[in-house]
Amino acid sequence: MKVLLISFYNDEAYGVRSIHAYLVAQKIDARMMFFKSPIYQGESQKEKVKANFVGKVNTVSQVEIDLLTEHIIAEQYDLLAFSLVSQHFNLYKRVYESVRKIDNITIVVGGWQASLNPEDSIAYADYLCVGEGEEPLADLIEALRANRATEGIENIWVNSASGIISNPVRPLPGDLSQFPIPLYKNEYSYVIENKRLEQREPYFSNSRYGTFIGRGCPYKCTYCSNSYMAQEVYPGTWSKIRYRSIEHVKEEILCIKEALPKVQSINFYDEVFTPPMSWLEEFFSWYKKEINIPFFCFFFPGSCSEKKAKLLAEAGMKGVWIGVQSGAERVRKEIYKRYYSNDLVLKQAAIFNKYNVNVRYDFIFDNPFESFEESIESIKLMLELPQPFSLNTFSLKYFPNTQITEV
Repeated sequence: MKVLLISFYNDEAYGVRSIHAYLVAQKIDARMMFFKSPIYQGESQKEKVKANFVGKVNTVSQVEIDLLTEHIIAEQYDLLAFSLVSQHFNLYKRVYESVRKIDNITIVVGGWQASLNPEDSIAYADYLCVGEGEEPLADLIEALRANRATEGIENIWVNSASGIISNPVRPLPGDLSQFPIPLYKNEYSYVIENKRLEQREPYFSNSRYGTFIGRGCPYKCTYCSNSYMAQEVYPGTWSKIRYRSIEHVKEEILCIKEALPKVQSINFYDEVFTPPMSWLEEFFSWYKKEINIPFFCFFFPGSCSEKKAKLLAEAGMKGVWIGVQSGAERVRKEIYKRYYSNDLVLKQAAIFNKYNVNVRYDFIFDNPFESFEESIESIKLMLELPQPFSLNTFSLKYFPNTQITEV
């Protein structure tokens, strides 16, 4: 059985890469397709930003959809597994119209969109995976390969002739170190971009690498997909972060240093970077000696003590992202369910400033729940933050079935 995993607009796609590595370890012939890789083939980052601003990047042509369809037919894949976030669902529907016409093809949808909105998503697939997908997808493929019934596989929804079958979700895997690290070889990867299809691993030309040391999030912000996962998909367990072993993370980082020589920085994309101090002390003592590549992390206001910041800065942490979202405490508390004061934000900022760690703050401005005066409070808070810093400013996004969307 030949499998193609497809990611839209994301060539880092750590979830897709983790599933791919697991399938390969299970002796399943699996490839990856990075459809519309975000790496713009220009001469400079400035050129990329300008092209994106005027709409020359991230537009999907029918030519590119046809390239995907022709590739699927030529390579004779048996199963397509699409990883979707909600903002790409409409794009997926366009792609689905083409690939659905291919004879003897099985289509599976997973990712955040499938977990948040399975009722709508299953209409555009034969199967749908809710929650974490390594083991469920492998079980489904094995059942299809052996011509066994697929109706009772946990995490998998079935779009059958007699109706939709929604199976329960299995417990979260407790040992993340059981999963193999991602594989970086040209033979495993294809890219469709700029009306061309190429067989290549896009990470070979990337200067940054993204990874996770754990899964889950301890917070339940109303606008975030994690809140739905914690309340509906994995109640009682999603909020407890599961960490990989130090040896497992070391194995990956050593592999990256050897396999991806152009990588100049590493992003730890954990929702909040909160491993125990003992984990940090052991891992980053090794990291500083053996790797010594600048790295970046995500923090929640107040989640990084001065002791932790000092340790990480000395190990090579050059920057962090912090989600403030609003300078108005009412908006944070009543609308977003984020409980911290502006004083705490400023204290956290001062800690990073003390150790020369660059900070990028997230703020949501386009928000109907916030008054004009409360928006001004965000600007006032920015004026108090120690310089230099940078900003990510957002419009409020309404993901399916999250608390803020339901309101």
